[in-house]
Amino acid sequence: MTHYFRAQAKGITIEEMREWNSDTGDDDDSSEGIACTMSPDGLDGGSPFGGAWDALNDDDEIVVFAGTKIERLYDGYLVAPTAELARFSLAEWEEMLEDGSAWEWEEL
Repeated sequence: MTHYFRAQAKGITIEEMREWNSDTGDDDDSSEGIACTMSPDGLDGGSPFGGAWDALNDDDEIVVFAGTKIERLYDGYLVAPTAELARFSLAEWEEMLEDGSAWEWEEL
């Protein structure tokens, strides 16, 4: 099972994530699915989590979830979430990236 990673505001439920359609920046943006990454460091396309990391507040979070890949984007993926696996505060995730434990979430 492939795991996905999303940096987002705290408290957004998996049900809300399923209903969200991320703006991909296409001129004809009729995409369905939520933007995310397949990499714990969020560097699938350059800036961490498609630039979301730098826009987050200290109390926001990283959500690890399972899902169905819809489309590859220039800075990640559009995914239909199926199940929430874990949530971490930004501080926790930063520590996990430093000690390497975040990478254990790639394919548990």
